[in-house]
Amino acid sequence: MSQRDLEDLTILLVEDDPRAAKWVRIAMEDRGAKILWATRIDQARLLVERHEPELALLDVSLPDGNGLDLVVELRTREHPCACVVLTGNPESHVARIAAGLGVSEFLAKPVNLDRLHVAVSQARERTLQLRRILAEHKGSAVQSEIDENVGKRLARAHDRSPGKPVDAGERLAALASEFGLSSRQTQAVAGVAEGLSDADIARAMKVSYSRTRQLLAAAFAKLGLKSRNDFIRFLWERSGQR
Repeated sequence: MSQRDLEDLTILLVEDDPRAAKWVRIAMEDRGAKILWATRIDQARLLVERHEPELALLDVSLPDGNGLDLVVELRTREHPCACVVLTGNPESHVARIAAGLGVSEFLAKPVNLDRLHVAVSQARERTLQLRRILAEHKGSAVQSEIDENVGKRLARAHDRSPGKPVDAGERLAALASEFGLSSRQTQAVAGVAEGLSDADIARAMKVSYSRTRQLLAAAFAKLGLKSRNDFIRFLWERSGQR
């Protein structure tokens, strides 16, 4: 890699430990990146609105909440942003939940700079890929692609059973059967699992935005859930039971 290979890259760093933040910031700025540093979730949201970063480095434990709560928000923006999660224990349940949420990578703290550079490069490519797909399809997505990516997310989260592959279609069908979801409700929550916004799900399913909201509300009610993040965690918990 060239020494300035991150020129023109804007990175959101959400880290409440000043020493850890300084270590990461210097490493990224030496490569040419612009760093937006926040110590709280509310600060991070303001920076995202103003600057539209290309990727985010997220600590998990923050003064005003869990850094994982930002993952779905950042992935479903008009200009999606890939995320790398920083955690003190990469083998914990938090790391597996992060994988289920669709983060590009999670790294143990203190961060190894070589691994950080690789993770940032991969996350940058993921952001470009997400934005290119949205531009080409004007926010739409093919349902088979959604199902395939849901399977990949769950397979990574289900790392305790490496010999047992996860089939997204079978898992979603089992979910629908167990909780009485209609086929349209199942398609809608599959889009949520992939990190699509309600508007993108509506385009993918060729239904109105209000109808998509109705489908999701009904599906979440049947599952006993209230939010997108609840649903992602629900998927991860079920993947660990099979």
